[in-house]
Amino acid sequence: MKEDKKWAFILDKDEFVRLSLKKILDRYGFKVEEIEDFSQLEKRKRDVQKGVIIADLDIGEIEDEVQFLKKWSERLILMSASPTDELLSRLKRLGIRRIIKKPVEPNILRKTLREMSFSIEIEA
Repeated sequence: MKEDKKWAFILDKDEFVRLSLKKILDRYGFKVEEIEDFSQLEKRKRDVQKGVIIADLDIGEIEDEVQFLKKWSERLILMSASPTDELLSRLKRLGIRRIIKKPVEPNILRKTLREMSFSIEIEA
């Protein structure tokens, strides 16, 4: 029986961040795809449901994408270089619970992924 691979979609302007995340997520067994905006996921509902979206958005982009963020909040991990209390509070009101600090530490990402609704076996 063929096992479906878990998808990880990365949205970040910084090429170094994308490459680092890709390397980590590959090691964790994800099939990684870089995206430029959320519209690229409109026809990928099945892949998103089995995977994760890791994104760095500024406050303006968050406001522009609020409907998408609410829809996929269970599959979403937001990254922020400086997550302020105000930002965290605002995101939690939108239903977004997973926010990690950049630069992303592999152990924090692994812990966050393990808390999500799919089980993943990750070697240390």
